[in-house]
Amino acid sequence: MSDTMDPAGASAPQEPPFAPQQGIGVSLAVGSFGFSVLVLGLANARVFTPDAIGIFVPVALGMGAFGLLIGGLWEFRANNIFGGTFAVFYAGFLLTTGLILKNYSPGIIDAAGEGGFGDAFGAWLLLWCVFTVMLSVGAYYINMPAFLAFTLLEIAYLLLGVANIAGGDTAETLTQVGGWVLIADGIVAWYLSWAVAVNPLAGDRLPVWPYPYDMKRRKGAPADTSALPAGRA
Repeated sequence: MSDTMDPAGASAPQEPPFAPQQGIGVSLAVGSFGFSVLVLGLANARVFTPDAIGIFVPVALGMGAFGLLIGGLWEFRANNIFGGTFAVFYAGFLLTTGLILKNYSPGIIDAAGEGGFGDAFGAWLLLWCVFTVMLSVGAYYINMPAFLAFTLLEIAYLLLGVANIAGGDTAETLTQVGGWVLIADGIVAWYLSWAVAVNPLAGDRLPVWPYPYDMKRRKGAPADTSALPAGRA
C-alpha cells in the first residue's frame, strides 16, 4: 500500500480502494430476472393472449438483461464468483433471446422453415437447461430459494425446449405447463430478491433457509440471510 506525505513530513497511510459489500448486486439481479420469467410465463401459460408475447422482448432486454448485467458486475466486484457468473450469463441469455425473437427469427424461418427454427431454438433452450443444472449444484449450497429457483428454471427450459422441437398439440401442452413453471420460478426469484433487500433493515424477518437449510436453526445458530455469497462457488 502506498503512503502519502503530510505537511510535517510524516507518511500517512492511503485509504484502501472502495470495495462494496458482498452480495450487493444479488437483489437487483434476481429481481430483474424474476420480472422477465414472470412475463414470459404469463404468456406461455395463456394468462394473457399469446399474441401479446412480444412484450417479453423489451422486458427481457430492458429490465432483465440490464438489471442482471449491473447486478452481476457488482457481484464480481465483490469477489462473488458464483453470483457474478449467474447474473452475467443470464443477462447474455435474455439479450440473445430477445435479439433472436425480434431481429433474427424471420430470416431463420425464411431459410429453414418453421420446423427448422423450432428445432434450433429448442436446442438453444436445452443447452441452457444443461447449464442451469450445473449452476443448480452451486445453488444447493446457498439457500433453499436459490436452489428452488434454479431447479424450476431448468424444468422450464426442458419443457419449452422440447415443445419447440416437438411442435403440434404436444408443443401447446408443454408450453402451457412450462409457462406455469416459469410463473412459480419468478415468484421464488422475487421472494429471494425481497428477502435479500429487506432483511438487513427488518432484522432477518424473512427466512431463506440457508444451507444446510433448517439445521442451523435447530442448533440455535443465527440464520445466514446472505444469498449467493462469495466462497460458495
